[in-house]
Amino acid sequence: MKKTIFLSVILLSVFHLNAQSVKHVEDGLFKVNALAPGISYELGVADKTTLNLEAFLGFALNGGTDRETRFGLYPGLEADVRQYINFNRRLNNGKNISGNSGNYIAFLNQLQLGTPIIGDLEYASDYFYNGALVYGIQRTYRKGFYWGLAFGPGIFVDDFYKDAGILIDVRLGWVVGGRKK
Repeated sequence: MKKTIFLSVILLSVFHLNAQSVKHVEDGLFKVNALAPGISYELGVADKTTLNLEAFLGFALNGGTDRETRFGLYPGLEADVRQYINFNRRLNNGKNISGNSGNYIAFLNQLQLGTPIIGDLEYASDYFYNGALVYGIQRTYRKGFYWGLAFGPGIFVDDFYKDAGILIDVRLGWVVGGRKK
């Protein structure tokens, strides 16, 4: 009797989980970014939740009429957990959600080094960290072109100071292989 009850509970749990497993987000999107050159991978982890990981190159230029012009390319990493919030409304309005086209709320983390891998413009700090709670918009089109905008309050930390402000993150690029759905 105990085995039958246990087996019934397991089977019902599997059916319940299977019924709840409809995912609106893509299983995985590999993206190439053009504005801040880099690559990113957005992994679907739940119905409307993704984990976005990115490696990018930041660029800085410093010069003027009375000083030498210097530049630098700085490696950086970004990670954010996104909760998409308007998929149902977009679907009800007959709009596209493929390629994770939707609006989201995320906690965004960025870390950038202060020593350039190319160039001679070195920052006084060894690193820069940005953390922000952002509202974001992402749209992916048929051929794989995508754009994204995220903004919100954040903290900015380096070796010498901590500050608060508004973080604005803009992305423009292509989903490798086009959108999946």
